[in-house]
Amino acid sequence: MLGLKPNGNPEIALNFLTPHQKWGIHSTYTDNLIMLTLSRGGPIVWLSEVDAQKVGIADNDWIECFNANGALTARAVVSQRVQEGMCMMYHAQEKIVNVPGSEITGMRGGIHNSVTRILVKPTQMIGGCAQLSWKFNYYGPVGNDRDGFVVVRKMARIDWMDHVQRAARERELGATSAGART
Repeated sequence: MLGLKPNGNPEIALNFLTPHQKWGIHSTYTDNLIMLTLSRGGPIVWLSEVDAQKVGIADNDWIECFNANGALTARAVVSQRVQEGMCMMYHAQEKIVNVPGSEITGMRGGIHNSVTRILVKPTQMIGGCAQLSWKFNYYGPVGNDRDGFVVVRKMARIDWMDHVQRAARERELGATSAGART
């Protein structure tokens, strides 16, 4: 996918890690007031200062991470605590709050699973195995979400994908203001 839809910003390939979430609880969405006070209020990807500087990304910039599996959009957290050559997104960050559309896919930006993959183990495909009859998150016995790579770049255009809603609001406001004039 590298260079598939260039946006004019430099790109960098980084190892993508998905450690256990820092500001979340599996059974609680992160868009409630208490959880939002603990984080930046939306999806974030951590980058090293060195890698961010190479591609002109500043702390809190909107970035896009993508590979052959998919794409995600998030805010950049630029930190000296992240090792050069890698980036990380805590898992279980829902895409229910504060997520713009992806420049690559044209759809609302995804989560950490969007760019990871599952490898099915042939030995576990032998009949009667539960993972083949019930699948909640993904098809496979083991998530291989710590050995992937993504291309990271700063987003050139932030699209909140609210065109239909915005047009309806403008029509409604136009009708309201026209009614007020008569």
